[in-house]
Amino acid sequence: MQICIFRTPDGKECTRSIQGNSQYCSLHFGYDRKLTDEILENPHFEKDFQTFIDANDGDWRGFVFPDGIKLPKEIPFMVDARESRLASFEQMDVVFNAPVDFSDATFKGAFALRGSVFEDTVIFDRCRFEGPVDVLNVQCKKSASFYRADFAGRTILRANFPTFVNFNEVVFRDATIFAGWRNINMTASCFTSSPGFAVGLISGGSKPSMGQKIRLRLVQTRNLLSRFTKYLKNMSVDAAKMIHSRLMALHHRFAKVDLNTRIFRVFEGEGQLQGVVFMKPDQTLFSEVDLSKVYFRGTNLRGVRFLGVKWWQPIFKRNGLYDEVFIRQSKDGPFRHLNMPVLEETCRNARVALEENRDFNAASDFYIAEMEAARSQLPFFQRHLFSVNALYRSVSRYGTSVATALWVLALLYFLHFTASVYFELPSGTFPCYPRLLEVALRSLKVLLLATDPKILNVSNTQSWFDAALRLFGPIQIAMIAIAFRARIKRH
Repeated sequence: MQICIFRTPDGKECTRSIQGNSQYCSLHFGYDRKLTDEILENPHFEKDFQTFIDANDGDWRGFVFPDGIKLPKEIPFMVDARESRLASFEQMDVVFNAPVDFSDATFKGAFALRGSVFEDTVIFDRCRFEGPVDVLNVQCKKSASFYRADFAGRTILRANFPTFVNFNEVVFRDATIFAGWRNINMTASCFTSSPGFAVGLISGGSKPSMGQKIRLRLVQTRNLLSRFTKYLKNMSVDAAKMIHSRLMALHHRFAKVDLNTRIFRVFEGEGQLQGVVFMKPDQTLFSEVDLSKVYFRGTNLRGVRFLGVKWWQPIFKRNGLYDEVFIRQSKDGPFRHLNMPVLEETCRNARVALEENRDFNAASDFYIAEMEAARSQLPFFQRHLFSVNALYRSVSRYGTSVATALWVLALLYFLHFTASVYFELPSGTFPCYPRLLEVALRSLKVLLLATDPKILNVSNTQSWFDAALRLFGPIQIAMIAIAFRARIKRH
């Protein structure tokens, strides 16, 4: 009996007999064909593969799966399908209780997972997905990895990764969608039907006596009261349910959070999207995704669309990349200095992508991160004072903060007002209220470049303060206009 010639990379031999004139068994039949060739039909595969399922044997390395293979609803054993080849992989509501490894596998046709759950780690490193990929409502409760995978067809990833997922250096060659989804727990309420009440009459037989009539009336009255009480009780219950239902509907109408709805935002834990290539960025969409814990180093996001994406970084109190948190919080000075140019470029790409999405508020936050990364690369004194970046940050937070620009303008005005009080009023006297108002109005006129004959009758020192306010005041007003424009522009 001839034995299958398949060998795993670690040297393990296949002990099954060959199929027909091939040198491989029924499970490895066609492994000698090129990766670009189609997978041949194999009528013996399903029966022999079922023996592995029945024996809880997950050593599927190098298996060549023909089209139409279905897995059981629950896989309690570990699956090792490295270097396998699959004509298609379409599974629904399958629960994998143990680790799953499809590293270096090739999926020739459609790849579809719907409603499936991976209770343990799942690995698709260096896989080739040559057909469309539909991952719909799939949960990976532990770590998942798609390192250097290649998605050639349209890809939809509506999956949930609550702990960790690795998409580093993945190539998406066609339209790609990362999307979250909502699970709604419906609570139905029914109204109790309220039966009516009636009085029964007795007819027929002999004429009742007076005592029987009294007893009959008492029974009828008691039944009537019992039914009436039950009717009132049912009406009260129905009314309470109706009021509760309407109050809940009113609360739901104006509420911002639905306690009966759970939102799965794809990257609920740490995510790695470093060095990812989107070949069609204009057809790439992130929808209802939490990207606040995702690394994007080396990934060009220009042209990518974002809908309902969360970028918020509490440590900065603004939107930003997780790369910035990691680099800025690092205590390794050389590492931090080496990665600042990379961080600047990554923030710039994200900022441009958000501007293309017309999300200017979030783009302004990424512009702050970009400028902060550029400023951090300067020498100490230039970083904090003697540079355009440092001054731009101080007067308006890089043209994004209206409050900072207003505060600086108010500070300039207050300094000029204080100097005017000191130089114009006699020393040793406390200025009266009308005189203070006059000086305040004069400082405002200087700030607004308004002409005033009294300005000519001032000391040389006061003239220099006036000139400084005329110079820096309009510049700061321009900073306020720029900050307003950054927050309200709509084009």
